[in-house]
Parts: sequence; structure tokens; C-alpha cells
Amino acid sequence: MYNKTKKTYATYKDAKFSVDQRYKIKQLLGKGTYGTVCSAVDTRSSSNSSNEEEVKIAIKKVSNIFEKEVLLNRAVRELKLMRHFKGHRNVVNLIDLDIVYIEPYEGLYCYQELADYDLARVIYSSIQFSEFHIQSFIYQILCGLKYIHSADVIHRDLKPGNILVTIQGCLKICDFGLARGINPKYFKNKSSPITNYVATRWYRAPELVLSQKNYGKSVDLWAIGCILSELYGRRPLLMGKDKFHQLHEIIKVLGTPRKDIITKYKWNLSTTVKPQYERVKWNAIYPFASSEAHNLLDSLLCWDPNERFTVQQCLEHIYLSKLRDLENEPVCNQLFDFSFETSCTSMSDLKMLLHEEVEAFRSEAIVNKEK
Repeated sequence: MYNKTKKTYATYKDAKFSVDQRYKIKQLLGKGTYGTVCSAVDTRSSSNSSNEEEVKIAIKKVSNIFEKEVLLNRAVRELKLMRHFKGHRNVVNLIDLDIVYIEPYEGLYCYQELADYDLARVIYSSIQFSEFHIQSFIYQILCGLKYIHSADVIHRDLKPGNILVTIQGCLKICDFGLARGINPKYFKNKSSPITNYVATRWYRAPELVLSQKNYGKSVDLWAIGCILSELYGRRPLLMGKDKFHQLHEIIKVLGTPRKDIITKYKWNLSTTVKPQYERVKWNAIYPFASSEAHNLLDSLLCWDPNERFTVQQCLEHIYLSKLRDLENEPVCNQLFDFSFETSCTSMSDLKMLLHEEVEAFRSEAIVNKEK
């Protein structure tokens, strides 16, 4: 794809793709607000493979990015983040990139490693989990999250649907469209809050449900707690139908927050804390889980974000002691620079930056291939 090559134009269930002829599209995997994903086979790699196995990939087409600035900005952000985190085994990796302008196929095409499932599909399958399986899943997610957090980035939309699972049982965090950098050196105004949070409600920390604008890495740890509970219960723990119902679901499990926490964070709970609830013990909800799992849940699903465990504290918890391998817990050697979010002030700026990112990725790929 680095040279001008012939394209294949295809339509699958109203999803239109324009891809290099080396790729043979197999099936549509999903279609959402921001893009469409299909599976494909890299015929060139397959023909060169000594074991004659097909090399399968996923092609994510990000649509409508040239029409709306918010979508173009999201595409640039996700692309920069995926490049930044490229190489970690628990973060989905980019293989190739392309930009297509020909209607109706226009969009950013991200060629990624293909995972067989997402964690949501695994949770709702008939596969039986041992506690070791659950520990392995959580450990891998935490390894990926440690790498992300070490670059001062929060994912903000961790949920089973955004965690891919390979047939070998390797988990990979994906979908960085809502991720944000939080290092203050990149803010023009260092007190600027992070806004426009729209992640999935069931995995949203209480400070986000309550529309707090200043938050940090602890929101991702709350989501990890929700995922851990879902792995044991095989269903989401907190299934709110709207903002207020979500808060009520949290209160029914964690109990009514202490007055000092309400005061500390200036939460307005006057209409939602009646009646008063006592905290439910985890062994009453998940009696088949170990006491170590209950303890970790306590350290993740708590009202005060400052009391929540960090990624490192989770990795050091006794619950994961049998799985730890320090070689799988690297940190990112560079903070993520998200100053482009304020320096790019127009569609033309963002389009230029998108082209620069694609060309930089291609150049790096060529260099790596020649090594």
C-alpha cells in the first residue's frame, strides 16, 4: 500500500470499502457511529507464508471524517495514540494505513491485527471460567493499561466490547477515540478541565456520572472493577437506564457515600440518596469468588477516586501474584503529546495533520521492513 496500486471496490451490507487488491474482504464484523470493521485476508502475505496459513487482518474504515471537524479530530487522535502505543502485546497494533477520497468509499482505513472475539462475546458465551482465567484476563488488561497510563493518557471507554481476544487468549485494548492526554504541560491553561465525556454509562465512574469535569486515571480503574465484576457475574453489575438510574444502581451496591466525600467533591445528591443504603458485601454478590477478588473489587469500586487503586497497586495485589511477569509490564518511554488538540484550529489543519500521521507511519513501516 505504500505505492500506487490497484484497488478493489466492494459493498458489504451497505458498507462500502476501497482496499488494495492484495486484501480479500471476508465479512463485515461491525458497524457503528464512527466506522465500519471487516475481516480480510492478506493474500500477498499468505502466498509468502511457509505454513500456508491465511494471514487474517481487520480493516477499520473511519467514515465521515472530512465532513465534521469533531470526527476528523477524533480520527487524528485515535491514529496518533495507536502509533504511540504500537508494539505492546496488550494494545491493538496497526499494520497499515490509507486515506481514500473517492465517494462513496472515502475515509481513513486502519489495517489492524485481527482478534477472533471481543471480551463481551467471551463473557456471554457458554465457556466456563475458572478464577485463573479471570485473573489472566484482568492481568493482561492491566498490563496494557499500565503502558497507556505511563504516557499520561486515560482511555475513558474501557469496557468488554473494547477489549479484543485472540484465539490464543491474548487480550488487546482497542478503540482510542475517546482517550485523552492529561499531562498539564500540554495545556495552554493548566487548570483546563477535560470535557465532553460520553463513554458507556455502565462502566462510568461516579464522578463522571455526576458530571465532574476534573478527573484522572482513576476513571479507568473504576471501569476495570466493573469488568472484573462482570467476569464473575457474567452480566454487568451496574446497568443504569439513564444518568440518575445509574447513580442509584451504584448507591445500591456501594451504599450511600459518606458526607465527607459528598462535601469534598461538591456532589449534588439531594434528590438521589433517599433512602439511605448500606454497602453490600462482595461475598453476598459473588460468593464463588475468592476473598482476594473481593478485596480487589473493594479497592477499585469505591466512591472516592483518590482511594481507588492505581494500575501498579492492582498489579502488585495478591490476587494477581501467581501470574505476574515483570517483562510483560513495561512503561511507555514517552509522554503522549496532545497539544495538537489546541494547535489545530481548522479542518484544513486537521487534514494536513492526518496526512502527516499516515505518511510518518508508512515511512516507519518501510524502514522497519528493510531492517
